[in-house]
Amino acid sequence: MIQLKSKLGSVMAIAVMLVMMLPAMAHAQTPLKDGDRVVIYGDSITQQRLYSRYLQQYVNCRYPEKKITFINAGWSGDRAPGGLRRLERDVLIHNPTVVTLFFGMNDGSYRAVEDGIVKTFRDGMEGIIKALQAKDVRVVVYTPGCVDPDRRKPLADCDYNKNLEALGNACKELAEQYNCDFVDVFHPMLAFQNQQKEINAKYTMIPDAVHPSAEGHLVMARYMLTAFAEPMPPMGIVDLTSGSAEGVSIVSKSDTQVQLKSTTKQFPFWIDQRSMDAARDCGLTDFATPKLVVKGLIEGAYDVQVGGVTVYPNTSAKELAQGVSIVLPTEMGKVLHDLIADKEGSYFNTWRNIRLKINDESYRDQIVKPLMDVDASYHQAIWATLSQSPEVTIDIVSKPEGGNLAQGCKYESSDPNQYNWGIGGLTDGSWKGTSSNCFASGDAGTFPKNVTIDLNKTAEVNSIVIGVPAFGSTKTVKVSISADNKEFTEVGEYEFSQRKEERHTFTIPPAKAQFVRLTYVDKHTPQVGYSPNFAFTTECEVYGKPVK
Repeated sequence: MIQLKSKLGSVMAIAVMLVMMLPAMAHAQTPLKDGDRVVIYGDSITQQRLYSRYLQQYVNCRYPEKKITFINAGWSGDRAPGGLRRLERDVLIHNPTVVTLFFGMNDGSYRAVEDGIVKTFRDGMEGIIKALQAKDVRVVVYTPGCVDPDRRKPLADCDYNKNLEALGNACKELAEQYNCDFVDVFHPMLAFQNQQKEINAKYTMIPDAVHPSAEGHLVMARYMLTAFAEPMPPMGIVDLTSGSAEGVSIVSKSDTQVQLKSTTKQFPFWIDQRSMDAARDCGLTDFATPKLVVKGLIEGAYDVQVGGVTVYPNTSAKELAQGVSIVLPTEMGKVLHDLIADKEGSYFNTWRNIRLKINDESYRDQIVKPLMDVDASYHQAIWATLSQSPEVTIDIVSKPEGGNLAQGCKYESSDPNQYNWGIGGLTDGSWKGTSSNCFASGDAGTFPKNVTIDLNKTAEVNSIVIGVPAFGSTKTVKVSISADNKEFTEVGEYEFSQRKEERHTFTIPPAKAQFVRLTYVDKHTPQVGYSPNFAFTTECEVYGKPVK
C-alpha cells in the first residue's frame, strides 16, 4: 500500500475496513460494452459535474478502445419523483444503453426519517427503473451519499444520515427486485468521513454539509466505479535474477539502480495533488494506478522514480517484489481530465441554457443539433487523446545509507540571485519549487555558472541527488566534488527536460570530499515563467559517511 504520512496506522485501519466492504458493493452485472451510451442521472451532486468527471476519466483510461459516450443529466434540487417526470426529456432522448441513478439527498427532506419519505422515494426510483428497463436500458443504482452533520446543526439534530441510510436500504431492495447493479456509496463514504474525523476533528470533505468537495467526489467515485469497471491492470512484472520482464523492458541494471521502460500503453488517471491524500486513504490510487512488480533486488531501501520524479519513496525490496502502485506522468492525464470537464460544461450549456429555454421546436433544433455535434466532437477528441499514451521510464534507485549531509549547509553561487530567491533553498530539505524553498542563480547571461555547497566536514560521498522545478530553463548540470574547494573532480552530468519537475541521482564510487559543486553548463532557450538566464534547482542532497 502506498506510504502515507504520520497517520499511517489510522489510515491502514480505514483501508482494511473499506476493502472488507468491497465484495458486497457490486455484482458486476453491468460491464461496459463497446459503444455504450451512459447517462449519469441525479440531483445537484450530479450537477456538480465532479464524480461524473472522475467516472468518465477512469473508464476512458481503463477501456480506451471501447469509445463510450457519457451524458450528465444532474438537476439541482431534484428528487426521485422529479427524475421520473423528466426521464423522457433528459435521459431517453439520448437513447442510452446504461443509466446510473444517484438520488436521495433531497428526497429525505432534511428531516428525521419517516415511512412516507421512504415510500415516496421508493416509488419514484421504482418508476425510473421500470421505465428504463422497458427500453432495455441497463441500470446501476447508487445509494445516496452521506452528509457532514458537524457542518450544519439541524442535520445533526434530525440524524439525517439515518434518513439517508433508510433511503439507501430502499435502493438495495429495488436493485435486488429488478436485478440492477447496486453500489452502496453511503456506508463507505460515512466510514471514511468518521475515520478522518478521528484523526482530525475539523476534517470535512462536505464543506456545506450536503455537497461534497472535489475530494469528497473522488471518495464517492472510488466506490461508484466498482459497478462497471475493474482495477487498472498491472504495468509489468520483472525478475532481475532471470532477466525476464512482462509489460516493461529492462534498459539497464546495477547494484544501485535499475531502469525500466514501459512496453504496453496505459493512459494515466489524473488526480489533483490537493486530493491525493484522500485518494490514497480510500484506496482509489491502488484501484486506479497500475502495479509494478520487481523481483530480485538486493535488500535495502529504494526510491521509485517515474520520469525523474520520485513517486514511491523509501520502499523495500520485499515491497517491490509484492508490487507497488506506479503514478504515471500527469501531464497527459490532466489534458484528458480537462477535456472531459469542458465537454460536460458544453453539454450543460446546450441542454439547460439553450434546448430547454427555446420554445420554437424548429428554431430550437437548428441551434441544438450543431451543439450536439460539438459534444460528439469532444468525445472524438477524448478518444484521440487516449491514443497518445506516453512512454514511461521507471528508475528503481537504491537509497544510500545515512542522512543527507548537505541539509542546512551553506553555499555560494558564482552568479548570486538579487531577487530574494533561493536563500537557503538549495539545502533546506524541501523539494518545493517556491521562492523560499528553491534555489535560483542570478540572471546574468553568461554560462557556465555554478553553485558550491560546503558540507562543513570531509565525508566519503557516494551519492548526490539534484532536481529541477517544472518552470525555468535549467538544462545541463554537471556535478563535481572537491576536498579543498580548489581542485574539483567531475562525477556526473545530466540534461533535464523543460516544463517538467524532475530529479536525478548520481551514484559514484565513494570519494572523500567536503565541497560539492553544481555547474549549469547551458540553458533551454524557451522562457518558462522566468528569464532563461536563471538556473533553478529545487534541492541538492548529498549522501555518504563522515570521515572521523
